[in-house]
Amino acid sequence: MERSDAELVLAASRGDLECFGQLFQRHYRMAVGIAHCRLSDGHLAEDAAQEAFVIACRTLSTLRQPDRFPHWLGTITRRTASRLAVSQPKDVPLSENQEPTSDVAAAVLHQQVHEALEQLDETSREIVLLHYFSGLSYEAIAEVIDLSKPAIHGRLQRARNRLAEVLAPNPT
Repeated sequence: MERSDAELVLAASRGDLECFGQLFQRHYRMAVGIAHCRLSDGHLAEDAAQEAFVIACRTLSTLRQPDRFPHWLGTITRRTASRLAVSQPKDVPLSENQEPTSDVAAAVLHQQVHEALEQLDETSREIVLLHYFSGLSYEAIAEVIDLSKPAIHGRLQRARNRLAEVLAPNPT
């Protein structure tokens, strides 16, 4: 029988590192997805998620509602990612005289997707990344973002439609 987040939090706050490890395994993908939303860099998102877990481990005893661990961790992750984003250089545009290679084409596509995601509101962007990048279910996303499953579904559907509009090739 799988233990609830609240049970794991209570045990971990008493020093049970195995229970904290279970929380880490359960919520790591979610934290990386949230961080990726702010940072647009997979490696940096992993760094931010790991740092958020370190902060969570140190401050776990301050969590007043142990069943709200995913939401609490999400807040820590957003703050950590935002702090890291400030110290990162902005994207460097591609030179017009560069020959398109597969690496450059992939970089251009990555940049186009990043720019399209930036056109979404922050909550919708986070939902898209948590669902498609981190593979979280509507229920898991609802726990983190504090919205209902139908609201998650609606936001995701509108976000997909908006991304399709933005990424559609323009006829010349």
